[in-house]
Amino acid sequence: MKLASIIVLLIVFSMEANCQETINTIKPKNSIIADGATAVYLGMFGLNYERTIVLKDHIRLILTTGFGGWYLLPLPKQYSGFSIPMSFNFIEGSGNNHFEADLGVRYTFYSKKSDKDRSPYFPVINFGYRYQRPDGKGLIFRAFIGYSGIGIGVGKAF
Repeated sequence: MKLASIIVLLIVFSMEANCQETINTIKPKNSIIADGATAVYLGMFGLNYERTIVLKDHIRLILTTGFGGWYLLPLPKQYSGFSIPMSFNFIEGSGNNHFEADLGVRYTFYSKKSDKDRSPYFPVINFGYRYQRPDGKGLIFRAFIGYSGIGIGVGKAF
């Protein structure tokens, strides 16, 4: 039920990029970013694809999805596996320097069948700094803090 709700929200929020009047004003930008974050008992890493769906003045709304891994270390047992994050990035700023807020969900696959007692959903909540050229192309650098800990990411926009 939660996954169906998330999918419906993603479809509704992305409809503005598909409207007739926005096709001429928005030039969609794509990017690939490798990032990772860690805290004392929790961490994640992944390769993400981003698509700009709203671009107005100094504000961008980006839809992000990817594939990676995660771990959780509550003592005495360790949980880990692959994950698929889906989130919205709100980016505000002018020039090369931007504030970034990332909100979404990470669906996790457990590496052991005995780990099925835990919820497969983890929140994606990050706040941080993003370096990206105003034309939306070239190098992307991000540094953030959030639910998964302190992290960095590097990527390429095209």
